[in-house]
Amino acid sequence: MTGVIPDSAFGARVRERLAEERVIWLTTVGADGTPQPNPVWFLWEGGDSLLIYNRANARRLAHLRRGPQVSLHFNTDAGGGDVVVFKGEAEILEGHLLAGGVPGYIGKYRDRIAGWGVEKFEQDYPIAMRVRLVSLRGF
Repeated sequence: MTGVIPDSAFGARVRERLAEERVIWLTTVGADGTPQPNPVWFLWEGGDSLLIYNRANARRLAHLRRGPQVSLHFNTDAGGGDVVVFKGEAEILEGHLLAGGVPGYIGKYRDRIAGWGVEKFEQDYPIAMRVRLVSLRGF
């Protein structure tokens, strides 16, 4: 087993989805205790961490300052299968490279960022967050 992703057919599917999926649902906990799910772009950094860029005024940042616990999941297939759910701990990365300085991130989303421009994307999403994956469940 490598970190939380097992060496199994399920683990291979999880690694494939982490490498290829473009959106993952990130859930933080609001001040009133309610789950706050949001679809986000992410870069799997290999191993057990994901890099996510955020708007400076994203409420999820305030949620994380109160507590770093998050969950993440992919959409299921049309029949409700291919379930992948992670628990994680998020850290806001003060002074981290902007997205343009992370070739893997820009490479993954180049077509989506092209109409925006990298500089504009960096202005709109300047705050980096790393999520360390701590557990995994699914089927």
